[in-house]
Amino acid sequence: MKSIRRQMALSIGMAAAILLIGGGAGLHLTLRKTLTGQFDNALVTKAQALVIASEVDDGEFEIDLDIQAFAGFGSSSPGDYFEVYNGEGLPLKRSPSLGDSDLPLPRQLATAASGFTNIVLPDGVPGRAYWETFTPSDDLEDQFRETRILVASDTSQLRKTLRTVALVILSFGGGAILTSLAVLYLVVGSALKPIDRLRADVQRIDVHRLSQGLVVVDLPVELQGVAAKLNELLARLEVSFSRERRFTSDAAHELRTPLAELRAMTELGAKWPDEFTAEHGREMLEVLAELESLLETLSLLAKADSEVSPHLEAVELEVGVRESLARLGDDIAGRGLQIELDLSPGSITTDPVLWRAIIANLLGNAVTYAPGGSTLRISASPRVFAVENEAPDLDPGDLDRLFERFWRKSSSRTEKGHSGLGLSVVRAAVTFLGGECSASLDGAWLRVEVRWPGTTV
Repeated sequence: MKSIRRQMALSIGMAAAILLIGGGAGLHLTLRKTLTGQFDNALVTKAQALVIASEVDDGEFEIDLDIQAFAGFGSSSPGDYFEVYNGEGLPLKRSPSLGDSDLPLPRQLATAASGFTNIVLPDGVPGRAYWETFTPSDDLEDQFRETRILVASDTSQLRKTLRTVALVILSFGGGAILTSLAVLYLVVGSALKPIDRLRADVQRIDVHRLSQGLVVVDLPVELQGVAAKLNELLARLEVSFSRERRFTSDAAHELRTPLAELRAMTELGAKWPDEFTAEHGREMLEVLAELESLLETLSLLAKADSEVSPHLEAVELEVGVRESLARLGDDIAGRGLQIELDLSPGSITTDPVLWRAIIANLLGNAVTYAPGGSTLRISASPRVFAVENEAPDLDPGDLDRLFERFWRKSSSRTEKGHSGLGLSVVRAAVTFLGGECSASLDGAWLRVEVRWPGTTV
């Protein structure tokens, strides 16, 4: 299982390890270069001292013995050697530390005037050599022209020093890496405690007490936005759960009445079949039609609440409105309502089923609750569809609840054919189609308006 604490500690530890290893390697290379440079400078100094001490006496090449000893080439210094060669490469002089042995000649000795090289000394240990070409100052006859001197010293102590330095760097670096990993793990763990606390708080959330939410104040700034968003989502879930519980209860109540009527009529027909008349059959059909309408409405709400994409096609505005008015013609005539139409030509791209449900429910709601003999104002354009009717019983405080499922101004739920879902269906369908639905009161006039970004054709 992935752990942020472990991953951060390892990542930072690896970065620190890379920096420490790189720094240690850089330090070792710098010390190696410095110590090797000092070693080489010492070789050059010894060689130049011997060059200065060289002379030609009666045609013989000589080097002052005191200078040899001062430069460190006495018989008691086996780690330091020198050898002098003439222009033909024949030895002229060698240090007492060499005895009868010769230093191995570098390949570049005959071609380069001076230089450094690594060699193996006569005693089998590694060494470093320096050579340069010179002519003794008192060689008047140029007898010893192009004379070369080769100076070498044992590098065992230098190598030992560099190994010791490398060991110290490795030991210190390894200890520092291990220590940093432990410290980083503790530091990261301390820094991530707010996340652990937030995780524990989230795990303690109970579906029945979503309103408790998370404590935001004590969290770091980086987590406050997350906690605030979670609280917002929890609040919305609480509202949604509350609405669904109320919807379930209301739906059960709405279904209970027509089912009870059907049961009573069915029992009547079964117990006294001779008394079961055609009127009873018509009443049963009306109840069944009411149940069918309620179930169809609930189905529309379920479709609007789903995440399935709507089926879009071009729909004529005027045709849909006039068809809905025709279906409501008997109710409109029976209540003596007047209709004022303001229909713009054109069409919109929308879901035909939901569009018909929007028109039918808006017009049906207005026809049902408008005072008898009043006027309905209906306007439709490719952007706005609105229905206005007089609503003397409503006040501004009712507008927030107007679109709630099963809400009706009257506390009575005995009105046949009206479940209180009409405007809920309208808002759910409009929202599903990407539009907006709102209600407003202008005096005694209620205006329910639908706005959508449908593509005009």
